[in-house]
Amino acid sequence: MIQSVNNFSTWYEATTNRGAARAPLRGVVKAEVCVIGGGLAGLTTALELARRKKRVVLLEAKRLAWGASGRNGGFVSNGFAEGIENVQKRVGLEAARALYSLSKHGSEYVRREIESGDSSIRMGDGWMVALRHRDNGDLKSYCEMMARDYDEKFQFLDAEQTREKMNSMRYFESKFDASAFHFHPLRYSLMLARKAEKSGAVLHENTQAHTVQKQGNEWRVRSSEGEVITQHVVHCVSSLDRNIHKVSGRAVLPVATYVAVTEPLRQDAVRTSAAISDTRRAGNYYRLINEGRLLWGGRITTKVSEPARLASQMKGDMLAIYPQLGNPHIDYSWAGLMGYALHKMPLIGRDRHGQWFATAFGGHGMNTTAMAGQLLARAIADGDDEYRRFAPFAPLWAGGQLGRVGVQASYWWMQLRDRIDEARSR
Repeated sequence: MIQSVNNFSTWYEATTNRGAARAPLRGVVKAEVCVIGGGLAGLTTALELARRKKRVVLLEAKRLAWGASGRNGGFVSNGFAEGIENVQKRVGLEAARALYSLSKHGSEYVRREIESGDSSIRMGDGWMVALRHRDNGDLKSYCEMMARDYDEKFQFLDAEQTREKMNSMRYFESKFDASAFHFHPLRYSLMLARKAEKSGAVLHENTQAHTVQKQGNEWRVRSSEGEVITQHVVHCVSSLDRNIHKVSGRAVLPVATYVAVTEPLRQDAVRTSAAISDTRRAGNYYRLINEGRLLWGGRITTKVSEPARLASQMKGDMLAIYPQLGNPHIDYSWAGLMGYALHKMPLIGRDRHGQWFATAFGGHGMNTTAMAGQLLARAIADGDDEYRRFAPFAPLWAGGQLGRVGVQASYWWMQLRDRIDEARSR
């Protein structure tokens, strides 16, 4: 599923020193909380519980943050994968404001943890979102609505201002989010792990949880070589294991996206250090990173296997926007799986048996995993019930294989609409 050079699966792995693997679980241990899944949601939950003096054991089937948490685009911004307008239609303005505020707390958490841990993890500030068709007033109206209803101040840029930053005739108007930033997600994940261990959490790698069973007032989480006896179980496994917790697992659809990183470039195409994306239904997202390299992501699909000739396909996407880049060599290219619920909102809560879950963060997980970890830690340690704000977005069966077919068809339809909109602007 991975294609790259230098024997590293991703550029993030190539620029991170993981160190030796943490020991797998062996024997029987007792804990107050067992967290299953060592991605950003699981690591944040473990860290926040340990800070509240809870005895926490975390089990990761492979290496920490080896999935989407450590191989994504690295954009940190407020909001959710679902647009806040649709959230508001579902729950009303006041409830939507409360949810959006929680998403802001997630962004602030990431920023704060980086500042207190390793400032080199943060790689740039700001996020530009561009239109690939002429604006009919919707983007400017959206910026005004966000300022009025959600106290979120975006700067609206006309086509000339946009092209000063992104030297491409494929772009028209854009919005700039000064509160957003971008970072190295794998280094951030491993920093959280170190902080969690320093606070008392015990993290096990190469330990897949096979079963979770209730015995009396306790849960028993079994792996191939060990067992955790615990009062609470928290599932944070997203699309990589949809069987260990059926309630949330059956509600998650795996969606693939792809990332490529160029050789170091000397170019005049991307003229901003901010993160960049477009407003297409299945758009591109990219940013300049170390050594002048361009990290480019896109191509959303429900097909989980990596396509042949991925590097050349990603290069083609770059050159369609910036032909002046010439023929850059692609040093790294890889696939990643995201987990989506049908409503595109995170699944955060507790099932009727008492197991906790935090999953389905979609393509907007950097702030929402931080938000979820805090919410569940407060719920378990302090009895706080703010996590219930996500009750309107409960787990619903995603339709299995048929659901994936339907989602793929919707992506094709959205891509067709994108092409029609762009053709009208030429």
